[in-house]
Amino acid sequence: MPAKLSTDPETAIVTLEAEGKITVEDFDRIAPEIEAFISAHGTIRLLEIVQSFEGVNAELLWRGLKLDRKLLPHISHCAVVSDIGWMTPLAKAAGAVISTKLRTFAMADLEDAKSWVANPD
Repeated sequence: MPAKLSTDPETAIVTLEAEGKITVEDFDRIAPEIEAFISAHGTIRLLEIVQSFEGVNAELLWRGLKLDRKLLPHISHCAVVSDIGWMTPLAKAAGAVISTKLRTFAMADLEDAKSWVANPD
């Protein structure tokens, strides 16, 4: 399961789970689903759960940045959940330059992350 997406229309929350290497096929399957969900709901909240990360296809780096630029204005809150050491500082650095409210959580705090995304204020 490299990447899995689930959505909750009642709360406008998107949950993205990643494990292993993210492929072009994952991106091509998930990106349109997120775009459609944003089109239907306007502003959404995002829960990212990264179990493990073995890289990303180089072609996806540019495509991912372009998609982020398009979608970030529509994501009010993002919780990043991972025990990968470099993930937290990277997420915090990104959070410093985007308008999306972003928090990081350890895997042991997954329920806290879910609660924060569901009730961020």
